[in-house]
Amino acid sequence: MKSVRADSHSKGIRKRDPARRDPARRDPARRGFPFAPRRAARVAVFAAAFCALIATAFVARERISGDILKNTAFSRAYADRDGALLRVFPSADGQYRIRTRVADFPPAFVDAILLQEDRFFYAHPGVNPVSLVRAARETWLRKSRRMGASTITMQVVRLAYGIKTDTVSGKLRQIASALAMDLCYSKKSILEAYLNLAPVGGNIEGFQTGSWFYFGKPASALDLSELLILAVLPQDPVDRRPRSGFVPEETLAARNALFDSWIRDHPEDADSRFALDLPVRAVCAFPFSAPHFAERAYREQRSAEAGSFPGKRGAPSTSGLVRTTLDSGMQKTAERELERWIERNRAIGVSNGAVLVADRSSMEIRASAGSARWSDDAISGQVDGTLSKRSPGSTLKPFVYALALDRGLVHPATMLKDTPTGFNEYTPDNFRGDFAGPVSAQKALTDSRNIPAISLARDLLEGKGGPRDDDLYGLLERAGVSGLKGRDYYGLSLVLGSAELTMNELAGLYGALANGGRFRTPSIFPARSASDGQPLFTGEAAFITLRMLESNELPVASRSLTAADVPVAYKTGTSIGFKDAWSVAVAGPFVIAVWIGNFDGQGNSAFLGRSMAAPLLFNIADALLAALPPEERLFAEPYPENVSRVEVCPVSGALPGPDCPKTVSSWYIPGVSPIAACRIHRAINIDTRTGYRTDAGEGGPVVREVREFWPSDLLSLFAEAGLPRLSPPPYEPGSSGSDSRGAGFPPDIISPLANTAYVIRSGGESRRTLVLHAACDADSSELFWFADSVFVGRAEPGRKLFWLPAAGTHLVTAVDSNGRSSSVRITVSAGE
Repeated sequence: MKSVRADSHSKGIRKRDPARRDPARRDPARRGFPFAPRRAARVAVFAAAFCALIATAFVARERISGDILKNTAFSRAYADRDGALLRVFPSADGQYRIRTRVADFPPAFVDAILLQEDRFFYAHPGVNPVSLVRAARETWLRKSRRMGASTITMQVVRLAYGIKTDTVSGKLRQIASALAMDLCYSKKSILEAYLNLAPVGGNIEGFQTGSWFYFGKPASALDLSELLILAVLPQDPVDRRPRSGFVPEETLAARNALFDSWIRDHPEDADSRFALDLPVRAVCAFPFSAPHFAERAYREQRSAEAGSFPGKRGAPSTSGLVRTTLDSGMQKTAERELERWIERNRAIGVSNGAVLVADRSSMEIRASAGSARWSDDAISGQVDGTLSKRSPGSTLKPFVYALALDRGLVHPATMLKDTPTGFNEYTPDNFRGDFAGPVSAQKALTDSRNIPAISLARDLLEGKGGPRDDDLYGLLERAGVSGLKGRDYYGLSLVLGSAELTMNELAGLYGALANGGRFRTPSIFPARSASDGQPLFTGEAAFITLRMLESNELPVASRSLTAADVPVAYKTGTSIGFKDAWSVAVAGPFVIAVWIGNFDGQGNSAFLGRSMAAPLLFNIADALLAALPPEERLFAEPYPENVSRVEVCPVSGALPGPDCPKTVSSWYIPGVSPIAACRIHRAINIDTRTGYRTDAGEGGPVVREVREFWPSDLLSLFAEAGLPRLSPPPYEPGSSGSDSRGAGFPPDIISPLANTAYVIRSGGESRRTLVLHAACDADSSELFWFADSVFVGRAEPGRKLFWLPAAGTHLVTAVDSNGRSSSVRITVSAGE
């Protein structure tokens, strides 16, 4: 019988194996997962490649931009402009660490560290296998002695990550972390971390920090002996650390041993061995220079970082030694002169003061003494007087004149009135209680006359020659003066110092005078904005105002010969109640501010700007200038194109007329400064037979003379001072002369004030009365008053007239006997 299989073949029929039709049947493990082995392999390879890529990217990123010290808190340390440490503040964890780059260490120091700690640092992968085997054999197998095998990388791991290595598990973790660190970070980064974290005694960490603490200088300035002492401290920072004036014998022995190794690698230093026998001077203290300035740097840097990174307010500081603008030599000069001045005047109650010196061009602060003595609690010595708000007295007056120059209200020789004047309910006086009468703008500024300055401030406030908001208050706003109240709060008293400013703000304002009218806040860090500053007034006004201030009389008997040729443009100020004495100046390449007073506000009659603050300012200025090379003392100030000199009458300050006897030269802004002709000097004809003025021609009994025609208020002031002027004679009664009448002064209405609201009260007539008062030309015999074209009354020159106005708006006009007139508009309302 044939088998079925044979039958099948005989019929040519081929049966397929079910396992061949369904591979899953051949391998039950693959049922439901077609082609699984090949796909799983591909997935595994892809996953491994992806993980390797991620790991490589992580390692690359860490090597390029990673920071081992990102979680380490560092000290804030500040240096002067030459890199000398001023002060170092402890970090958040109470340690002193000044972050320093490897490049800032001398190569010899790095070599000494590698020689002492890890001479195969650049060869091993984070751990030294040979050292590990040797240390394990000696420590655990032979148990002869404990022997360390830590590389610099292993020490960084322990210091940066806080790994405890006194157990086997801790040691293994340290080794693994060191291997990983070597993969993730460059050797330079690891070395830099060690140089910043190495313990060198107490709460001092890092070799740069130790260099400043133990030797008072940066690592770059260490000699070989000091360098080697610092290098051996981390092996035993407790017992080896130097004490003030004393270095332990153990430390010196370790240094000498390191020197022997050093000589083998550096035979050229063999002659330095004798230096090891010299005594080592250990300072064991950080510098504490310019404490107010350093505190300010600390606060400003923290504020800047908090503002830039509000979400990282508590993040560790990574700043290193930050250079500031301070010049230590100038700082010592300022502190010395301040201390000497205080001691010289202590008997009259002077015990405190402050000084600030800024570079004129950059407005970088070169010296800053916030008080006479930082450590004196009796004078609140830790208060920073350069940042304290104080009344500036008259030191703001130059800026009223600068604005008035820009408005075309004055030039230096313009005659201003210093006469008793009321400004609404405000009746100011001069410091000495006297009045100078007619005074040039330049003299009014340097003599610090109140009435002329307030009159100009009123003109600015009323919008004469420019916008109303471009007054002194607006200038302070543009300069960013902090804490200002509203404009109406101060009124016209602002020019006398009713608003409080800091010395820093005040120095910035004078810096605008020195920099073409552009304001820049005095800076303590060298990096500045590219901005040219905030414009406060034109360069022409700044230039002329400085020239006016340079004419101020010296407050000292003489100046040093080395600085006498350098002009000093300065202004003084005294606050109400003699609480603050000020002097601020532009002297050669410097802007200098001086304050004398008490932080508790106690007054002293000795606190006068001219006699107390200004002499100290000149002492400081001359000392600073004398220390400069001769070519740097004089500042090459650019001469504005639109400034020239013009001949004017010295009496009126106006352009000279044909009758002016002489002229003087004055600074002038063409197209801006006032150009009126002199109206004081006038030639008139006088009949010698009667003494009266006449229009008859010259000849015979008629002579021609030049007389001065002063306004009536100035004539009264001259009379009070015992200096009466020869008044021009009137015309003969009954005649009507007319020559030169148009050349006189129109009435100057003193009361009421223009653009002022008055309130009349119910009750007696005195409560409903307004005073009409005006000064008039010397040739006026009478004044006629009108209200809205309605005649009110007449009065002799200098006499007051009383008027009962009705509620409403009125145009008040004064007309003199020669037909010249002036008007003011006022508003009157009824009150309770």
